[in-house]
Amino acid sequence: MNPNLLAVPIALPLFTAALLLAVSRWGGRQLIDLQRGLTAIALLVNLGVALALANYTLSGHRLVLQMGGWQAPFGITLVADGLTSILLTMAAIIFLAVLPFAIGTIDFHRERMGYYPLTLFLLMGINGAFLAGDLFNLYVFFEVMLMASFVLLTVGGQPAQTHSGIRYVVLNLIASLVFLAAAGIAYGTLGTLNMAHMAERLQTAAPAVKTLLAGLLFVSFGSKAGLFPLFFWLPSSYHTPPPAVMALFGGLLTKVGVYTLFRSFTLFFPDLLVAWQPLILGVAGATMLIGVLGAMSQPTVRRVLSFHIISQVGYMIMGLGVAVDGQNLAMGFGLAAAILYMIHHIIVKSTLILAGGAIQIEMGSDELARIGGLVSKRPLLAILFFLAAIALAGIPPFSGFVSKLSLLQITMDSGHWLVAGISVVVSLLTLNSMTALWRETFWGEYEHPGRLTPWLLDAPLRRWLVLGPIAGLLVLSLGLGLFGERFFQMTNTAAQQALDQAGYIAAVRPVEPESVAGPADYPAESPTDKGGHDE
Repeated sequence: MNPNLLAVPIALPLFTAALLLAVSRWGGRQLIDLQRGLTAIALLVNLGVALALANYTLSGHRLVLQMGGWQAPFGITLVADGLTSILLTMAAIIFLAVLPFAIGTIDFHRERMGYYPLTLFLLMGINGAFLAGDLFNLYVFFEVMLMASFVLLTVGGQPAQTHSGIRYVVLNLIASLVFLAAAGIAYGTLGTLNMAHMAERLQTAAPAVKTLLAGLLFVSFGSKAGLFPLFFWLPSSYHTPPPAVMALFGGLLTKVGVYTLFRSFTLFFPDLLVAWQPLILGVAGATMLIGVLGAMSQPTVRRVLSFHIISQVGYMIMGLGVAVDGQNLAMGFGLAAAILYMIHHIIVKSTLILAGGAIQIEMGSDELARIGGLVSKRPLLAILFFLAAIALAGIPPFSGFVSKLSLLQITMDSGHWLVAGISVVVSLLTLNSMTALWRETFWGEYEHPGRLTPWLLDAPLRRWLVLGPIAGLLVLSLGLGLFGERFFQMTNTAAQQALDQAGYIAAVRPVEPESVAGPADYPAESPTDKGGHDE
């Protein structure tokens, strides 16, 4: 496969967004229709490229692009393996699914203020973070994500949006500063920021350097993932933007943090996956428990769903904690189950947020004390929300069951009974929380006759623009549950690639000529070690 294909998921949304901004000064509804059409074309092409990369990498290959012909570690490196391509595909699916929902629900003011180009910039940042082969460009794409998400969060000018946006950007900037400090220490001690080169040099680095870098990256990436106790920025901000924005945030942004944790610890610190196992599992258990308890005490639909994002991230980190069995780094089944759970959560959480947003617009509010009785008026929405709720809780035959069962079985087989027990309790509490949410929202009688007149689902076209993506994502969740074994084989391939440190290094093959010497403790490689990419 041509490695230049790796540039498309970054360049395509960038250039499309720039084109949309260039013509935005024309104004008018015709421009909005043009923006919608161009965005749809870009997202379809992006999905096609992601599927092609997934087909190639999940057959056991890696694809590496050295930008501008500059060999690593001097140039910009883009790398795709099974884990990367799976997440690229999931991001492409979610962005494409949210687009019709946005067309049906986003007001004209936000569209004119740049909703469509901003979402494309956000997609570029997410794709770039998945593909980045060096810490510097990973930081750059993090900042692209942060800027685009901040503007999307605050477009509309509501006071609640502004306040939550300030908290969101300040706390995320602190996490970015920690990451920047880690990158500076890495360059100062290792003489490189290329990930493959770093992995090679960390094998002989001083233990203090490895521990410091691992701690800083765990704090930075854990904050972006929403791990305990670094999650407080998430529920204070995710409930304020429009549902079409929150679905992108809740489905994907925390998964970028989870991905970077997976990538950094399997590539840089595979030995610490064993040494830090109690810490990782402890953080995972606390994240699961605090998240679900927070969800049970929230007064609005979207706040409940925000806290459930935190809770579910704990399951993914639990999979990282049991990714290895003693010194058997080739096992990887825990990581495979965590990747499967990540796919499930991206699909189902996006579905729930879209359905919750439809409820809020339909009822004029998402406060549980002010809504109710929607089941008789919108039965299809009630059914879709209920199915998504039980999928999140892990009820068969949906994706939550097979992904949670895989994680639970692997955790128990490895002897970690405490965190396994916490995961079971959290699943039961999640089921209780989601059924209570459904009951409060759809059952009973509405007691506030002054409600806004429903408008969202009265028009047939708008009804299918809103409900179609929700139904489509539920079909994906059902397929993931029914064909769980096949999907687990795919995620196991991705996990084995992620744990194959030597294979990643060999694919990128960092070059260190004698004219550019590194620290004295790390001798230059011999000419026979130099090479290209793995196809």
